[in-house]
Amino acid sequence: MRTIHSDSPTNMAAFRVRFSRPSPEELVGYNRAEKYKLLKANSIKHRDEIQAWIQDRGLSDEVFKIEEPTAFDLLFITCTPRVAQYLRDADGVISVSRNPEFTVELLNS
Repeated sequence: MRTIHSDSPTNMAAFRVRFSRPSPEELVGYNRAEKYKLLKANSIKHRDEIQAWIQDRGLSDEVFKIEEPTAFDLLFITCTPRVAQYLRDADGVISVSRNPEFTVELLNS
């Protein structure tokens, strides 16, 4: 997916998409580095599947961006609320929720 706008359009919001991941039993016997690689590969696989799912349904124009995947079972997607609602039905998706925005103030001492 390519980004068309430099700023997120006002009809879009940031959402967290949680997807399935290997169970703890499936990760037994792997060292920490191997687990990280497996979990990262799982995240990339789900990101690619979600991108294809979005494109197959003609929803690409309602997606601003999909953040780079990490080793966690989350993707951060900026899209319309309609796309977020549809994503709940995508294969492997466990939940979709609004990503709360917050600011951090640094105090001068």
